[in-house]
Amino acid sequence: MSTFVACGPSGISLSGTATIDGSPIEKGKISLVPKANVDSPTAMAPIIDGKFTIPPESQLREGSFDLRVSVTADRTPKAQLTFLKGGNKAAVGTAINQALKDAPPSEESFTSEFEVSGSDDEIQLEFKRETVSPKRR
Repeated sequence: MSTFVACGPSGISLSGTATIDGSPIEKGKISLVPKANVDSPTAMAPIIDGKFTIPPESQLREGSFDLRVSVTADRTPKAQLTFLKGGNKAAVGTAINQALKDAPPSEESFTSEFEVSGSDDEIQLEFKRETVSPKRR
């Protein structure tokens, strides 16, 4: 006769919303990186339409973390590339400008300290962009 004991997930679960300047983050990633004295793995989850969930399967533990949020601008990549021979400066300039527009999405990042003390499904992460006034010459 044998006995089989199965243990379910024992980590902490976190979920909530993430906004920038009051608007939901459409697409991004949240990461919780443990401080040096915290016995926990790094936990990551996607942010979609302003919502995220870090499930208990992530094995997240209590402690102090560096919270990192990366926001990805969502642009559809172009299906074709155009290769031009040198000589036609206007066409090359136009192609370069188009390539810059079609470049992979840019990322914007925010960091903060975050204390995990147990499961929570009502976290509200609010970030603000810093505005820099243009300098006059």
